[in-house]
This record gives sequence, C-alpha cells and structure tokens, in this order.
Amino acid sequence: EREDGAHVSDNCSAARPCPHNDWDDVRTRKGLKVLRCRVCQGRWKLPSGAVYRCMAFLHDNCFEGERCLYLHVRRTKSTIYERYELFGDRVLEGVADDIQAEARSRLMARATCCSSDSDDDGPPELLDEEVM
Repeated sequence: EREDGAHVSDNCSAARPCPHNDWDDVRTRKGLKVLRCRVCQGRWKLPSGAVYRCMAFLHDNCFEGERCLYLHVRRTKSTIYERYELFGDRVLEGVADDIQAEARSRLMARATCCSSDSDDDGPPELLDEEVM
C-alpha cells in the first residue's frame, strides 16, 4: 500500500526477472518503477521505494557486475532505435507506426552506409613520387 492509501499493483515483484544487472529506468507511475533489462529486454515492475541503486555503478567503479546486491540503473535509457538494432522487431510491438518506420529506415541507412561495394583487398597502392 502506498502512502496515499492506494494499493500498489499486484504485477510488481521483488525478485529480478532475469539474472542480469544492467537496467534502463523506463518510467515511474502510480508508485511503481518500471525497469528494462539492457541485456534481454525483460521488464521489472517494483515499488518506487524499492529501487536501491548502486552508488559505485553511478560513479563507474562497481566491479561486482551481476553479483552486485544493488541495482545498476543507467543514467540514460537506450533509445528505441538502439534496441531495434540489437533485438529486432520484438521491441517494436505496440510502438506507433511512424516510429517503427523510422527505426527500420535508420537501420537500413546504417547498413547501406557501412557496407562497401569496393573490393576489400587492403589499402590502395601508393603512387610513385616520380609523377611530381
């Protein structure tokens, strides 16, 4: 139960949904914090007051990783475009059509600009200095 007397949703859990410890803070609403795992995209709802962030991680010096007892929550969450590149269409479920199109377009543009049509036989030959 929250301080204002409202009940916290039953679909929150104190147990991590996966063994990873690399989280994006997706939202806070009605006394619940929603975190998304950066490794597997698992979602975790927990009471807002139960998010014990690792202070060492916030200062880039926690060496415990997944074994850390505190949560490794990133300061900035990964974008839909970054997640689409890593995880594909499943992250676009429920996303507006224009955002889906933009994500696909960005991925195609990146694939096009990063691919090379030239033969990749090593560095180009150097010209002789006689030409000068």
